[in-house]
Amino acid sequence: MIALEDFTMLSRGSEVPLEGRVGICPKCGRNGVERSEPEVLFFVHAQETELLGDGMLTQPWDRCRLTRVASQ
Repeated sequence: MIALEDFTMLSRGSEVPLEGRVGICPKCGRNGVERSEPEVLFFVHAQETELLGDGMLTQPWDRCRLTRVASQ
């Protein structure tokens, strides 16, 4: 089973289970969910989720890469 989640269609402040709170992307101004990976920060606007026999595979379809500000 494959599902496409479009966070741009959700209201700002909405809670998405397992993803977080919907907010405004500082780069493009569209709604999305912030996702942090080592060394990189993304704002995901839409993603594809596939349920597999051994787990779930989630891949972003539409996202903005943000510049991570180094802490001093």
